[in-house]
Amino acid sequence: MLIQPSTESLLPLVENRYVLAMLAARRARQLTSGACPTFETETPNPVTLASEEIGEGSVVYRYGKWDAVIPEHPLIIAAREAALREARAKEEEERLEEQSRIMRQVDRMPGEDVFEQVGISAEDASRIAEQLISHVALLEEEERLAEEDSQEEPAEAVEATEAGD
Repeated sequence: MLIQPSTESLLPLVENRYVLAMLAARRARQLTSGACPTFETETPNPVTLASEEIGEGSVVYRYGKWDAVIPEHPLIIAAREAALREARAKEEEERLEEQSRIMRQVDRMPGEDVFEQVGISAEDASRIAEQLISHVALLEEEERLAEEDSQEEPAEAVEATEAGD
């Protein structure tokens, strides 16, 4: 039960006792969370301070759901902003670390300058590639010819046996 201001003096400002209790509790929670009081008082109790604000008319009840903007204590705002800056800095640091890890992996992989690392010029590398291609083509041609020869032998053997009969 509230003594100063009395519950009976606050009831005309709201619909009923339940609404008064909910309004005072919500405002007391806001004050505890760091909201700035709407006027200066020496009351240390947040529920009493909330009731005084309701009695002064600086905190009012409105039917329905409203998004109320309550001024917060500057230290709480500063702490929240510092935490956000810290989180962004950590995210940026993690992103940079990931990029550097990827770059280290790319550096380990062989790239275009592999031949230069071994001491072969680009012209020499292209000549080696051309020779390799021609050698592979020659091997494929030899395999094709060998296959054709193996297919022709049975046909000649059949002709020889027919001629011998």
